[in-house]
Amino acid sequence: MAQKGKKKEPTLGSEMSRFAGTVTGVAMLVLLFVFPLYITSQNYGNILRAKYKFFWLLVLIMTGVCLIAGLAWVFMDRMEHHGEEMREFSAGIRQTGLKKLFTMGEKGLLVFIIIALISTLTSEYVYESFWGNEGRYSGFFLLALYTVMYFLVSRFFRFKQWYLDAFLLAAALAGIFGITDYFRMDIMGYKVGVPLATADIFTSTFGNINTFTAFLGMYLAVAAGLFAVEKDWRRQLWYFLHLAVASVALITSQSDNGYLAVAALFISLPFFLFGTRTGTRRYLVILAVFFTAAAWVGWIDEIMPETVIGLDGIGGVVTTLPGLPVLAAVLWLAAAAWFVFDRKRGAAAGKAAASVPESDSAAPGDALGPWPRRIWKWAMIFIAAAAVAVFIDANFLGHGDRYGSLASFLVFDDDWGTQRGFVWRITFEDYLNKFTPWQRVFGYGPDTFGIITTTFNKMEMHYATGQIYDSAHNAYIHYFATIGPIGLAGYLVFIIGTLRVMAKNWKAQPCLLGLYGAVLTYSAQALVNIDLPIVTPFMWAFAAIGVAAVRGLGRNE
Repeated sequence: MAQKGKKKEPTLGSEMSRFAGTVTGVAMLVLLFVFPLYITSQNYGNILRAKYKFFWLLVLIMTGVCLIAGLAWVFMDRMEHHGEEMREFSAGIRQTGLKKLFTMGEKGLLVFIIIALISTLTSEYVYESFWGNEGRYSGFFLLALYTVMYFLVSRFFRFKQWYLDAFLLAAALAGIFGITDYFRMDIMGYKVGVPLATADIFTSTFGNINTFTAFLGMYLAVAAGLFAVEKDWRRQLWYFLHLAVASVALITSQSDNGYLAVAALFISLPFFLFGTRTGTRRYLVILAVFFTAAAWVGWIDEIMPETVIGLDGIGGVVTTLPGLPVLAAVLWLAAAAWFVFDRKRGAAAGKAAASVPESDSAAPGDALGPWPRRIWKWAMIFIAAAAVAVFIDANFLGHGDRYGSLASFLVFDDDWGTQRGFVWRITFEDYLNKFTPWQRVFGYGPDTFGIITTTFNKMEMHYATGQIYDSAHNAYIHYFATIGPIGLAGYLVFIIGTLRVMAKNWKAQPCLLGLYGAVLTYSAQALVNIDLPIVTPFMWAFAAIGVAAVRGLGRNE
């Protein structure tokens, strides 16, 4: 008879899983804390190659160590238990079934990577498709690394909030470097001898401002999400400071891409936060911080025009909005008044809700019911419909002139978005008129966009823009042309499915709100930006960490 209270001996499989959890934990810490600040020289000349090499080495080492551990488990199981654990593992998979083994998003990811492989093997440029050396190193090799990293981390990583704190610390340093670059301080000395016009579009430890802004969107989202759900006042202050740094850094990064990320974040948060008084109040603070930062940058631009780079485009519009300081002040006053009212209300009732709850139900007295979120949903639907109507009016009915300075954003032509309109137009023309039937299904080959344009559009690009485009400057159009519509559909299912899993489980694990925001903001700015190994690994890491956190709750969907 077995002794009561005797601890069950850990199995080889559980020990291997624990070891893989440690390996993936170390790898994620290096990615989230070291990778943002990594740069190898005193200039930006090789930053893409350096960060690409750092990432693929990190993932290969993580994968290799986990693979060796897995093989050791199989060997020891055969030697000590005659393969019993392996048989139990296989039986568990059969019992679960392949359909339930993967989430909806993961099934999309498998479609994406399989189509990418077919596209690579059948491309006229197999070598270039595999390595992406004619583009931005985002060939099949890198896509496969993203996939492998996702599955290892989502299965073995043990989520702890301090991983996100480490990311915020590294991101804050990168953000501060970016802010000082906006003041042309160049404290790292990377711009010595570089012409001013060129130097101004490179910043921090990320190089191009568009790439940096993609990173800052995720930084802002993680800071805002954690601030919105944190209970402890000291950690609230920590996240509040990051919220302020991220806001200033994103605004001074000069790239309009960031405002797509900001819009996606600010539109989505109320669907989570408007269910409680605390959540709504925190949302007002998040808005107040951002608009205060915008007002401050606008004031600095006005009083120190010779010192700072300055803003144009959407950034110039936002920071010079009439009444912006008043709007920020009103938001602060509204949040403060609501806080004081709730404190008094709570004291009178003898109990006050101090935070967003972890359970499915709001704390007594803190709940607002479903109506605030319903009102927000219908308001967003109305605004979206109005935006579509304005777009149709400006583009198809020829009334763009009536929108004044906004016409440059509303009227879609070859010059739209710094000639992104031109690139998108020739992409679809090439797809319809130059691609073979096979290429229309499976694409031209991963990251072969530069080969497409130089093959079919070289002279047109030269006369229209004076440059060669090796990316569509839209991640989704880029995948459409290089991997095909099925591959793109798989990628979209992966993104949407991952967001859905995190959204369904955020109340049980509130930190998921920050991870959800990071994936969402990256996906939003990708509408006008490029996937690069400098910044895209963070999106894949946040997606994997989010799913790992959900699995840690004992849930798969």
